[in-house]
Amino acid sequence: MMSEFGSLGDGIFSSNSRHSSSSRSSSDRLYPSLFESDEDSPDSDCFSTVSESRSTPPLTRQKNLLYPVNEEVDHLRPEEVRWLYKSKTDKKWHAFIGYDSLRIECRFRALQTIDEDEDIIDNDVISVRGGLYEVDVVLKTCKPVYWSGDESEITRGLWFYEQDWQPLEEDYSQQLEAEHMSKFLGRRLDEFVPSPLKGKKPVLLLLKFEWFYVEWNGPNDVYLYSESMSSKFARAVGNKLGLQRAGSRLQRGYRYEAVMDDKPPDITHLVFVVHGIGQKMDTGSIVKSCIELREKCVIIKNKTFPQLDYDNKRAEFLPVEWRSSLTLDGDTVDSITPNKMLGFRSILNSSAMDILYYTSPLYRSEITQSLQTQINQLFDKFCGKNPYFMPSGGKISVVAHSLGAVITYDILTGWNPITLYDQLVSKVIDEEKEQAQGSDELLNELNEAKKRVIELETLLTGVHDKQNSANSALKFHVDNLFCVGSPLAVFLALRGVRPTPKGTIDHILPQSVCKRLFNLYHPYDPVAYRIEPLILKHYTTVMPLPIHKYDATNKVPYQTMKTKAYAAFESTSRSGSMEKLTEKGDKADTSSMNGTDPEVTGSADTSPSRQPRFSFIGHLFKKKEIKDQMSAELKNLEKMEKEGEEIELTFDKQSRSVSMTVLPVEQAEQTDLEYRIDYQIRLGNFTNSYISLLTSHTSYWGNKDLAYFILTHLFPGLEDS
Repeated sequence: MMSEFGSLGDGIFSSNSRHSSSSRSSSDRLYPSLFESDEDSPDSDCFSTVSESRSTPPLTRQKNLLYPVNEEVDHLRPEEVRWLYKSKTDKKWHAFIGYDSLRIECRFRALQTIDEDEDIIDNDVISVRGGLYEVDVVLKTCKPVYWSGDESEITRGLWFYEQDWQPLEEDYSQQLEAEHMSKFLGRRLDEFVPSPLKGKKPVLLLLKFEWFYVEWNGPNDVYLYSESMSSKFARAVGNKLGLQRAGSRLQRGYRYEAVMDDKPPDITHLVFVVHGIGQKMDTGSIVKSCIELREKCVIIKNKTFPQLDYDNKRAEFLPVEWRSSLTLDGDTVDSITPNKMLGFRSILNSSAMDILYYTSPLYRSEITQSLQTQINQLFDKFCGKNPYFMPSGGKISVVAHSLGAVITYDILTGWNPITLYDQLVSKVIDEEKEQAQGSDELLNELNEAKKRVIELETLLTGVHDKQNSANSALKFHVDNLFCVGSPLAVFLALRGVRPTPKGTIDHILPQSVCKRLFNLYHPYDPVAYRIEPLILKHYTTVMPLPIHKYDATNKVPYQTMKTKAYAAFESTSRSGSMEKLTEKGDKADTSSMNGTDPEVTGSADTSPSRQPRFSFIGHLFKKKEIKDQMSAELKNLEKMEKEGEEIELTFDKQSRSVSMTVLPVEQAEQTDLEYRIDYQIRLGNFTNSYISLLTSHTSYWGNKDLAYFILTHLFPGLEDS
């Protein structure tokens, strides 16, 4: 692109010879784009400020013929000015997309027509950066809409360094512009002879500042020279050697024209991102995590699914911070913390203590109410700023991490801990009755107490159900719940949830509450647990599905991915003989968990969820070692399955014998789930288990494979394409 400006160079640059920018092209837009997209341009990225999301090579641009090329120096048009933003931690300015920059510039010019004595009327903020931020042109600030912090300053770019297209400071730019217009306004460009490539150049205008000075060798030939000692020394040496003086070339106006259709698509899927433990220790971390997840999804979308832009579809992620507003016990826990190893103890108090708070009957309701209120408030604010979203069929999903997944689940299902507390009281009463044998008076009192407990439980449960039916906890229906690194299965197990012969996903999360449930985890995450074995017990022997590498080719769709077992009857023994079977058996069964599964890159297979319960046995029999170790009854297993008979197997690990029992049809167990829930991140080739044990629980946000998975399930049609 630099060479392109060099070729245009000295003839027409400062007039209407800009290159128009448009990040998208679509025939159904109000302002159809005239040019191809340029993902490498800073203004093509309305979500992210990292260079990684702008790594796609630029496409060839054409000259903008929307405006005639002027032959005279004229004032900069709004399309040639570019507004930029920079946070406190950024070293470089990032250009707003054309749609945002034009609206900011128009507002800025409107404010210039107001007299100083007049009150500023209708000074509304301008929504920018995909609707996530708002710009105040008067204060020149850019603030987030849905969270606190992350404030940026903005600047109006008139003059830019040609090397990296960073703007000259606004005060200096205004002085340069004033001098430039006073000298060259209205003058024809063809009257200026291009400067020679070698030798001394004529200086038509010179403007000095404290640390640098600017020379005009022509209207389109402007250089900035530093007054630092190192720069002066370099120029002195260069002059003695006969070299051309080294300076930074300046360009008037931005390299691409701003156009109105350089804007992001409409939001069609809203995703709330809920944090887990540790937010008190690192306030605002969920905002950074959400931004990181959003950036990774933008990268995946730009590289793999550009059709989303042409279909005018977009997923937006909003962080939900429920912990920072809670006081809970105040500083009571801190006051009783010993002074030894205080730093480590403080970390525990600010992270793991949240789990104890949530299991406490004193604070659970307060925590649940905080998350519920935050999500509903964000939803109301979002719908207020995007009134088209719900009427046009917008969908909503939740990505919940760690403890946040448990709280979100309880809000969706309306789980009531009263039942557990009453069961505990009933158990205590039963224990007291055992000790009160022989005392009729005590037994009568205990029976009366238990009766009252049952009556109170029935009454409170009825009130709770009526409240849930009258007032839904959330103001919207959840399409997908992504549990990431979640201990939800442990909480459910401790509440008494057990697999049943005819278990279905509705027993865990009804589809009327949430359409799909996903449990995503890293294999070394110590906090994460599986959910599928809580529904059907034999899924303990079934591997979770591996999550595709985002850049893998020929990915098998998840709904047709073949199910694999760890090893025969592994649920009865996690070591010893079962490890021997795995070692001697089909090693491909475990390869899918370390990223070497050939099924993922192969052709699609029949859906595993529709196969018989022990259909993998026939595959294991291909190994002679397995045949020799299994009893003769197993060899007839496939034959019995083909005849439609349901069987129950009992494996004795000491005698290594298997007994089979044919079950009546009415007693047969459910053999498959409606859809798979557990998905495991693939490990790298050089993954260290000890390091991963410490880092895996917080590694999800920057994982591109996870971003790819979430994006393809937010828009199911992407996987087919």
